[in-house]
Amino acid sequence: MTRPRYTDGAPSPLLRPALAFARRRKGRLGALAAWSLLESVRTFLTGYAVARALDDGFLSGDVRTGLLWLLALVAAALAGGLADAGVFRALGGVIEPLRDSLVRRVVRATLTRAVTSPTPADTARVSRLTAQTEIARDAAGGVLLTVRSFLFTSIGALTGLAALSPRLLPFVLIPLAAGLTLFAATLRPMAARQRDLLDADEHLAAFAGETDRAARDISATGAAPLVAAEAAPLITAEATAAFALARWSAVRVTALGLAAHLPVATLLLATPTLLSSGLTPGELLAALTYVTTALLPAVNALLTALGTAGSRLVVVLHRLLGEETGETGPPGVPAPSLPEAVHTAMPTAVRTAMPTARHTARHTAIATPTQLHAKPSPPALRPTRPPLPAATLHDVTFAYGPDAAPVLDHLDLTVEPGEHLLVVGPSGAGKSTLLALLAGTAHPRHGQIHLGGHTARHARTLGTAARVLVPQEPYVFEAPLRDNLTYLAPDAPAPRITEAIDTFALAPLASDSARPLRPDHLTPSERRRIALARAWLTPTPLLLLDEPTAHLDAGARAATELAFASHPATVITVSHHFPAPGPGQRVLLLDGATPYLGTHAALLRESALYRELAAGLGQPSAVGSRSTASTSSWAGGGHAQER
Repeated sequence: MTRPRYTDGAPSPLLRPALAFARRRKGRLGALAAWSLLESVRTFLTGYAVARALDDGFLSGDVRTGLLWLLALVAAALAGGLADAGVFRALGGVIEPLRDSLVRRVVRATLTRAVTSPTPADTARVSRLTAQTEIARDAAGGVLLTVRSFLFTSIGALTGLAALSPRLLPFVLIPLAAGLTLFAATLRPMAARQRDLLDADEHLAAFAGETDRAARDISATGAAPLVAAEAAPLITAEATAAFALARWSAVRVTALGLAAHLPVATLLLATPTLLSSGLTPGELLAALTYVTTALLPAVNALLTALGTAGSRLVVVLHRLLGEETGETGPPGVPAPSLPEAVHTAMPTAVRTAMPTARHTARHTAIATPTQLHAKPSPPALRPTRPPLPAATLHDVTFAYGPDAAPVLDHLDLTVEPGEHLLVVGPSGAGKSTLLALLAGTAHPRHGQIHLGGHTARHARTLGTAARVLVPQEPYVFEAPLRDNLTYLAPDAPAPRITEAIDTFALAPLASDSARPLRPDHLTPSERRRIALARAWLTPTPLLLLDEPTAHLDAGARAATELAFASHPATVITVSHHFPAPGPGQRVLLLDGATPYLGTHAALLRESALYRELAAGLGQPSAVGSRSTASTSSWAGGGHAQER
């Protein structure tokens, strides 16, 4: 698709839809103008009444006339309050339909693109764009309210100055116009610089996200210097855009000072000349009243609103209307399709180094996590949807009774596909409860749980296609060992079953393949190893392991850890006794109301409880090298958020 070149921040592409919207809302805009005229009357009387009260009343010895003009000033203030109420009612009749119109246009365009385009629909786009329409609604309301106030306040003030003495107008209008002209000259470049900064920030964030996902491969292939070299131009571009925006902001502040304060200085400097030419003290005081109480606040509000909300409104509307027409991206640059954009953001060093990382993984018998860009996609390939998180918990609260204290309180957690998450903590902290919630055998009092896009309740109906749970007390039924191992994977090939028997040291129980097992004659270690082998054999996207190495000796623990380290599923393990996690593996520490989420090293620094639990750990295990995460995090108030 050919995409038009952006202008340098100019709002001209928005003019036609803005005028069309204004024509449809002429009645509401007329009501807004009518209430604003009443505000102009209040502004007019603010200065005029002061001049008449002083010149015709108090300075002339007529106190009664002076008091009457002051009462008129009070009446004008009361009428202004009524005008303010009417303005806000009329404003709602304009801004709310604007928000609704933007939502309809953007959603309609997005759904149309989802139906007609060969690219799979990005369902998150609608929620992102509706959030942007709220930004547009707030910014448009602020800009319209401020511009309206400035226009009608200026009408009232300038009319009052002309009524008092036309000689006052040049001393106010000339410096005011100079400041406004300078400010207007900053609007286009300010909007352009804000858009440049937003684009640079998005590009750097995309690059950082891809680098984070590939952190293990970067480390394994020694590509860190190359990745740093690729990141440097993106960082420089964002810094350059930020400095450019700061320079124009300084010009805007200068314009604000000229427009707001220069008229006051001009009037004060011209006071001797004005008084000697016949201007009365009341008229001079009224002029200063108009400038300081009406024009100066209106100019301040106008320049601040246009410089912040106005620039933001232009940028957001460009993006919203660009989404509608398919015109997005930086100025003059065709926006790539989603896979191309993501692939471009990925470090080149990682793309070139990843085959080496995969080769290394095969030789060490430890499978690497599935990477989004393990191999560069040919340009002609059909785009694919980004993978959904393996598990998400949003604001989850759980308690074992209506009056019981929550075991988990407002917990947020996201587990990525292929990640190995270790969950630790003291007894009663909610570790097994967390697995029960994910398995769908327990239900939260509050919050949402999703497994691969399905709710936990629905995932339970999908069986092993959604998850497999190995509980603390695994079930072994009275049947031959092969039946116990394959009842969740009846199509498991014989070599795979043999491998499971060897891996989990179950050969003594397989000596007579037809003989049923007697669960009451099995040791806790044997029952545990049967359950683990069963889970290991089962094709599932998510494995939930509750104390998997309990009752196992050192050799069996090591074999279990290595076996699940190479499992292609996402694995969430709850354990009291765990080996030192690898440098990139995330650990969730449940400790009452303050869960921690981070790497082994980060938690050792930040949590005394974790240091106690991890006392005596050896070297990082094979499981740790399977993790996809590399950043530390802390969760305050139950929310597991990346630091």
